[in-house]
Amino acid sequence: MEKIQKSFDVIVVGAGTGGTTAARFAAKKGLNVCLIDRKQKAKIGDKICGDAIGNEIFDILKINHPKNEELSCYIKGAKLYSPNLKKCITLLDPKQAGYIVNRLEFGQRLLNEALDAGVNQFLDKTMALDLLYQNNTVIGVQVKLENGEKVNLNSKILIDASGFYSPLRKKIKSTIIEKNILKEDSILCYREIIKFSTKDQEVQDPEYITIILDQEKAPGGYIWYFPKNDSSINIGIGTFMGYRGKVKDLYKKNVFQEYVKTHNFDILSSGGGVVPVRRPLWSCADNGFMLIGDAACQVNPLHGGGIDPSMRAGYHAANSAIHALEIDKNSINELWGYNYEVMTSFGAEFASLDLLRIVVQSLSNDELNFGLERDLLSGEEILEISSTGALNLSFVDMAVKAFKGISRPNLLLDLNYLRIKMKEISKLYKNFPDNLEQFPEWKKKVIEIYDKIKKMIVNKKKSK
Repeated sequence: MEKIQKSFDVIVVGAGTGGTTAARFAAKKGLNVCLIDRKQKAKIGDKICGDAIGNEIFDILKINHPKNEELSCYIKGAKLYSPNLKKCITLLDPKQAGYIVNRLEFGQRLLNEALDAGVNQFLDKTMALDLLYQNNTVIGVQVKLENGEKVNLNSKILIDASGFYSPLRKKIKSTIIEKNILKEDSILCYREIIKFSTKDQEVQDPEYITIILDQEKAPGGYIWYFPKNDSSINIGIGTFMGYRGKVKDLYKKNVFQEYVKTHNFDILSSGGGVVPVRRPLWSCADNGFMLIGDAACQVNPLHGGGIDPSMRAGYHAANSAIHALEIDKNSINELWGYNYEVMTSFGAEFASLDLLRIVVQSLSNDELNFGLERDLLSGEEILEISSTGALNLSFVDMAVKAFKGISRPNLLLDLNYLRIKMKEISKLYKNFPDNLEQFPEWKKKVIEIYDKIKKMIVNKKKSK
């Protein structure tokens, strides 16, 4: 093995969509960058995933849109179905309209472009073991190389993009970064990519990703049906973490048997994993350290999409690293701008959708069917509240909703309360403090909103 370099401006752990984006933009500005991943180079990009990504991110980053082998199909948006399938909410949003990608080909392209941008050292088949510290600041990472040798790699800034089960997040010495994620804030998933061998079954809604809410068939989660191309689909299920050991059986019974109606098919890929479905970590940074992607819980709580936010976060992390190293400082004060960019953009949307997710998980199928069929909370409202923090209902709109929900007044009141709190939390996030001193007070206000939503759910259960 060639002698490796051991000291860098930036070390990025994890060469997924977020890690390669961070490495690419840091290297592009001339920083000395090391990128490591536990997989072998040829397998980077191969991940159990829904494979959907919006087109907006490519224009923001000014990088090529997926094409040729990378591109499986085009997507207009998302469709959200009630349990009885009688109501469909269509969500049209720039972050959802875009593409289904070939995950391996897409990942390989992002990796190669990061290396071409000037990454100084790439180490595959390398495992991150522990953080290196000096004066309460992360100064590098201990890794195990392919040959089994343990080596200390030094950095001025370390970026953790190593996934939901990040070994580094659990090692962090921080009062503002959460080490452990509550079980109720993640879902257990299982999915298969299936190719129909003949024309006796067509792909449904080939221009939309489809999410089905059903508390009986997918407790605490959802069923998904994503097109891959004109003859292949990505179908799967997400459930509460307590269904470990049962999720594959639930998939076979409630997804596979429901959506595969032909005997002529091939299973191209199958597997499971855990996805965070909550707001981002309270802080995604500390002294000398930033987290991006699944490691920072930067995943859409409604449908589990994480490619887009991971790339946005990678870009923001790179810019914060560049800024910090220009003034030769790497404390949380210099890296706080990364938190600010995340929280005031997709962080605000995800916090709002997190409240929606918590309430939806508490509703029965009957309540979901009733509420969605009567538009007590419409797709347009969900997007408007989560994306802008505002909702402008006219007196007529409110009167119509009240009339539609009159046979279930408590559900109407709960959803109206949810609307108010979604709007409040979105506004809070969009006014995320621009310095650490104001952070504790901001965090306290966010927790108060969560506590009120959880209290509403507890009171509802007591009244039944």
